[in-house]
Amino acid sequence: MDSKVLNQLARYCAYQERCISEIKQKMKDLLVDESDQPNYLTWLAENNYLNESRFVEIFVRSKFNQKNWGRNKIMFELKKRGIPESMLVHAWEDLDETEYIEKLKKIIHKKKAEIKTGTTQQKYQKCYAFALSKGYESSLVVAQLKGLF
Repeated sequence: MDSKVLNQLARYCAYQERCISEIKQKMKDLLVDESDQPNYLTWLAENNYLNESRFVEIFVRSKFNQKNWGRNKIMFELKKRGIPESMLVHAWEDLDETEYIEKLKKIIHKKKAEIKTGTTQQKYQKCYAFALSKGYESSLVVAQLKGLF
């Protein structure tokens, strides 16, 4: 293993949490031979630079709290990054269901206040589409919109 490449990968992981697919892409950018990649991944994992379960926890928490994403969008992004299905099941243990619904209510109320023109039905549709685009489940969105419109 090249110590220069190892140092670059360690700094890359230390800067923020990464998943294996991001590390593999970085190794590809650094022109690391494919036969050496498992050695680098093992070293990073053994030295606690790489931990996918920690990545999933932080990813879920940050996307929910900072970007107001719902479960569907978070799941899609994690699957896109190649996170195993077994880790996705445990991703929701930290999210409180009442907090999740409150966040949905908040973004729907904010969107409704932003819409200045249109009929009630059009406003309803815009709020519905917005909440779905944020990744919230349609059944929860409909339940919240019933009380609002």
